[in-house]
Amino acid sequence: MSEITLTQGQLAQLKKDMNEQVEMLTDAEINALAQKVNKAINLPFLKEEKEFVVFAKVIKWVDKKLYQLLPNEYYELVKDSSDGISKKEASQIEKRLTPLINNLVNITVLTEKQEEKLISLVIGLIINAMIKGFKLEEVAPVV
Repeated sequence: MSEITLTQGQLAQLKKDMNEQVEMLTDAEINALAQKVNKAINLPFLKEEKEFVVFAKVIKWVDKKLYQLLPNEYYELVKDSSDGISKKEASQIEKRLTPLINNLVNITVLTEKQEEKLISLVIGLIINAMIKGFKLEEVAPVV
């Protein structure tokens, strides 16, 4: 078996991934995810417009945590439907990540059960986009 080594380009990209970039999702992907979450979950005390902004913030928060926990080689699968993981692998990753992220993201106006449901939904949508043949939808924000 031949020895594998990193090229200078790969090392430069590795440093950029680890030190400069902090999130994976685009604004359009966050917008599309927030629309889906907004249809599935209702937050107490807020009108729909403000609720939607809260969901976008939570998604961005989860995105940053996933970027820290998942190697980019996995996380970038959300953008490429030609490559990906199986449904079984997606389920395993989701089961492992949901409690990890839930411990890092705390939304004080929600009970722990509501928070877990919200985080599980967001992570599920993202992880399912990693399945071969799928990718995250994009809905451009209104300018």
